[in-house]
Amino acid sequence: MGRNHMKSAQCLGWNLAAVADIDAVARQEAVRIFGIGKAYETHTQLLADSAVDAVVIATPNNCHARQAIDALAAGRHVFLEKPMTTSLADADAILAAVRKSGRIFQMGMISRFRGGAQALKQFLANGGCGRIHTAQAFSYRRRGIPGFGGWFTTRAAAGGGALIDIGVHILDLALYLMDFPRPVAVSGMTYNVWQRLEDYHYLSMWGQPVAPGRKDVDDYAVALIRFADGQTLQLNVAWAVNMDFAPHASGVRIMGEKAGAALLGHDDLRIYGEQDGSLADTQLHFRKVEAGIEELRHFAECIREKRQPLATAEQGRAVQLLLNAIYQSSQEGREVRLD
Repeated sequence: MGRNHMKSAQCLGWNLAAVADIDAVARQEAVRIFGIGKAYETHTQLLADSAVDAVVIATPNNCHARQAIDALAAGRHVFLEKPMTTSLADADAILAAVRKSGRIFQMGMISRFRGGAQALKQFLANGGCGRIHTAQAFSYRRRGIPGFGGWFTTRAAAGGGALIDIGVHILDLALYLMDFPRPVAVSGMTYNVWQRLEDYHYLSMWGQPVAPGRKDVDDYAVALIRFADGQTLQLNVAWAVNMDFAPHASGVRIMGEKAGAALLGHDDLRIYGEQDGSLADTQLHFRKVEAGIEELRHFAECIREKRQPLATAEQGRAVQLLLNAIYQSSQEGREVRLD
């Protein structure tokens, strides 16, 4: 993700002043490929560089809190890749640091910045579905465990598996479309089916497997979230599952009193309603954008204009609360109350 953000920043004409990576090969490749001026071994060395105005943090999840808090304390604006962190206590610490610093802080919730998501958000804001009573969010992969054996599949570094990796995107998008209602209860279950690389058969993998190839995080998660006003959200997430979900392996469905809406994949947006006493289905067409570029463009605009970003620290904390509650519910085998 760091590489992706560097590419997007270059497209926007940003001055990539410095990069920090504990891996010497990785930081030197970043200098060579992206023409970055300076390379540091630690984030504290980078933060001491006065040429740096803002930082993009795209590191393992268990590093997020320390690096974000240090950056804010150093007076830097922060773009933090999802998830916010691995624990609610660390999320609270980041939120406190944001409020104390007065700097711009944006969560890397890329799904909000796609054309379909923005078109659906506008439709809902205009009352197109009426009052929303329930929603479904799902993201499935048949075989999509990333870097089997590496930090993505290690609880101590990642804090979780499929739920905290790809589930965070679809969960955040659903909450954003629903205007972040207040959750009161969560019932969830997670599964770790493929624990060893030798038992896992795949055609391709994001990243490279790491010997000896062990996994102690979830590859499937399911949850039901209840909100204070009676709304519900159903969530299904899988890194690897024996099922075919073509043509759409991810999406959000919104059910309202006036109409329903389905954003399937990134680009298929349909409305299911009524017209003149008959049922009517409508497909919405919208301008497609490069979401990775748009979220960084938005970050820069918020810095220049001193305004609140679309994906705030408070919302990052709200998502973290639900992620942790789903894991807690699964571990304890019960509904977790949040009120």
